[in-house]
Amino acid sequence: MADVMRQHLAGEISLEDAVKGPERAITQSLGREHGFEPLRIEGTLPPALRGTLYRNGPGTVGLFGRHYTHVFEGDGAVSAVRFDGEGAQGAIRLVRSEGLVEEFQQKKMLYSFSVPWPMRFWRSMVQKKSKNTANTSVMCWQGRLFALMEAALPTELSPETLETLGERDFDGVIQHSFSAHPHTVPGRKAIYNFGMNYGKDSSIELFEFPFQGTPRHLGSVPLAFPVMLHDFIATEKHLVFFVAPARVKVLRALLSVGPFEKMFTWDPAQGTEIIVVPIDDPAHPIRFHVDPFYQWHFANGFELEGDRLAIDLVRYTDFRSFTGINEANYLGKKKTIEDWGQLGRIIVEPAQKKLHWEPFWDQICEFPRIHPDYEGKDYRYVWLESAPGGGVHDQIIKLDVETKQQEVFYFDEGEVVSEPIFVPREDAKSEDDGYVLSLIYHRASHTSYVAVFDGLDLLSGPLCKAWFDHHIPGTFHGNWMPAVSS
Repeated sequence: MADVMRQHLAGEISLEDAVKGPERAITQSLGREHGFEPLRIEGTLPPALRGTLYRNGPGTVGLFGRHYTHVFEGDGAVSAVRFDGEGAQGAIRLVRSEGLVEEFQQKKMLYSFSVPWPMRFWRSMVQKKSKNTANTSVMCWQGRLFALMEAALPTELSPETLETLGERDFDGVIQHSFSAHPHTVPGRKAIYNFGMNYGKDSSIELFEFPFQGTPRHLGSVPLAFPVMLHDFIATEKHLVFFVAPARVKVLRALLSVGPFEKMFTWDPAQGTEIIVVPIDDPAHPIRFHVDPFYQWHFANGFELEGDRLAIDLVRYTDFRSFTGINEANYLGKKKTIEDWGQLGRIIVEPAQKKLHWEPFWDQICEFPRIHPDYEGKDYRYVWLESAPGGGVHDQIIKLDVETKQQEVFYFDEGEVVSEPIFVPREDAKSEDDGYVLSLIYHRASHTSYVAVFDGLDLLSGPLCKAWFDHHIPGTFHGNWMPAVSS
């Protein structure tokens, strides 16, 4: 396999041959990297759609003949589709982390839990090295592009070429990590995020990235024990954390004792801690515990009368979805509502230290997104992907959170959807007046395309499809960067 990678780096064979995965599947490793090149357009491209859709996800299922033990170990692959009103161009590249470059240079896997334990121990405890896979999401900030993962620094990429520019700590503002789920609050003209600090005294570190100006560290929230915290939500006044009892086994992680899934344990006796942090007074959060539950992703959050908060999210009964992600990706196992989550609303009453849960409906769903201008305040529509049969996600849903009415678009058999991104029209007349973009895997041709829907008429299907001539490995999250007006 080392000779195979040498041939790839020399341009003699394709990346697909160098980094093999399952045959004809969305989980197969990326087969071809390239800069922006014209995409085939099927249908009518809206002239008003101008900007770039960036998406990120694990682009490799292994290296040099070894498979990763979990999909979260894959190396990030950032794709981009640029719309200019007349056509579309697409690009995709692996994030060239220092760890991946080192693996390419040494022609062997060095960092996965698939690597023999002595090597993992040596790198972790002696060399103090780890790999920033940057494989989960992207952040667009002040015209710059960053690839993000769960527990590492942001990795800056060129928005024009997707070339990897390197990790960024913003002059020491980020000292430990920066989560993959920053949230924009237009009312405060800023992006908020957190990072986990694992150690003897674990904590949540809080950050603010203003639309103009420099980032700042808002403060720290101490934790009783280290946890797996994937996402949070921001309102116009608060940062809200639901800290589930998914404990990180720090010693096991430090010693690199695998497999990856054994790095975490579910401890329901601890309950889920609710932490409500006032943005303007972060040193004085309100904290209390409730019965345990878990969440991967939030849809939105906003203030209600009487200091109450409405928090919309996909709620899980426990942490079994962590292994379920792997089983669904690699083994094709179907999901049940017990394995996965329900979209609904939690009303938080910080003064009374209690909450109330109300599901919107009982369908399996994930990756909720809303109109970006409504983040942090009251809203009406959420777009998400769904898998009603428990298999692959093959539906996009538009849900009216006021009436609970749904519009559901069903894709063809063998097509796999990704998180739908809403792009408002410049002259929009309503909250749902815009375009909905989703990257779709087409199994029959083993290629991928971006479907562009009218937000006002989801049921009529895509206005157009922008086709790559190859497949894009499954992605987690993405964001839209509008074109700069001339």
